[in-house]
Amino acid sequence: MIGWTLTVNSLQKPEAEGRRTLITASATGIGAILAERAISRGYEVIVSDCDIAAGQALCERLNCRFERCDLAVEAEVVDLVQRVGAVHLLVNNGGVSGPTVPLSAVTSAQWRRVMEVNVTAQFIACREMVPLMLAAGKGGCIINMSSVAAQIAYPCRAPYAASKAAVLGLTAALAREVGRDGIRVNAILPATTRGDRIDRVIAAYGEANKLSLDDAKSHYLTRHADGRLVDPENVADTILFLASDSARSITGQFVRVDGGFQ
Repeated sequence: MIGWTLTVNSLQKPEAEGRRTLITASATGIGAILAERAISRGYEVIVSDCDIAAGQALCERLNCRFERCDLAVEAEVVDLVQRVGAVHLLVNNGGVSGPTVPLSAVTSAQWRRVMEVNVTAQFIACREMVPLMLAAGKGGCIINMSSVAAQIAYPCRAPYAASKAAVLGLTAALAREVGRDGIRVNAILPATTRGDRIDRVIAAYGEANKLSLDDAKSHYLTRHADGRLVDPENVADTILFLASDSARSITGQFVRVDGGFQ
């Protein structure tokens, strides 16, 4: 007679129990979904956002900690990291879409705003967090939010594309610097992801290219091999996989979650 050993999942410890994560710009969208999923895996989650009302509402629902931070202000990013302290997982999720117009119509102020939030804030957060991770001596994981726009040309989106390409350079260089210290650094590259922000981007794209809203939506959908927008839950789950022990040999990588976007 064959004997069977049953594992009762409900009695197992969550895989990330005792680990902490700081997720920037996480009051809504991918960040909020990631916060909820991280809690379900056992993480102690710190949500950060400049939207106080949305952030506090999310944290009341999830029973987690909220810290306000405007990613466009260097001093606030520095202060955020120092308040939070060392974490196992830093997710630089913050980003702005920027203008959807021809390059000739992009103002210097618009360019600087996109770079400050999408690139400089990630640099500052990494610069401030890495020494804390090293001092804690437990390694860690950093996930930087990029986009397929960093690798695939897209008209009327130059500031956004340039900022997301810069994130890849930051990610690759930092991964080489801290790999021997047990810190892994990867970038996530979503394609057109379902949510309010992409709805605004698609509408702006249609306006810039003299397309109806339906035609603009169709244009985006046809660039996905599976014919649909990326689910933000898939992006969140990929981040948590990269932060897990199952991905301990994955660093310096640019991971596309894009539904075959071309």
